[in-house]
Amino acid sequence: MKSDAHNLERWISLSLRFGVWGSAVLMASGLIMTAVQSGSNPATTHNPTLSDLFGKFSSGALDGVAIMDAGLILLMFTPFLRVLTALAGFVSEKDTKFSLVSLVVFLMLTGELVYSLR
Repeated sequence: MKSDAHNLERWISLSLRFGVWGSAVLMASGLIMTAVQSGSNPATTHNPTLSDLFGKFSSGALDGVAIMDAGLILLMFTPFLRVLTALAGFVSEKDTKFSLVSLVVFLMLTGELVYSLR
């Protein structure tokens, strides 16, 4: 049992590290790319949507601002990743009480996201 709890904590830690370090790398590389291009891609005044970012990434027309925006989005989705990791771990351990709590927290986060996007 103690080994399972340790593994779950390890997976949660890895998900948080992935989110924070991945976003830091994206934001730093976007900042460097923007500084190197110096003025060819001025920062836009509108907030990009996810479809805008996916379009830029799929077409290969990346600029530094789009990469920084992707880093910010990854950082904002890190709590979702953490809760999903905990939920998956608790379900695999067959811990119903904590699975239910994690599910409620995930549904609350999802509800807030849906509400803010309308």
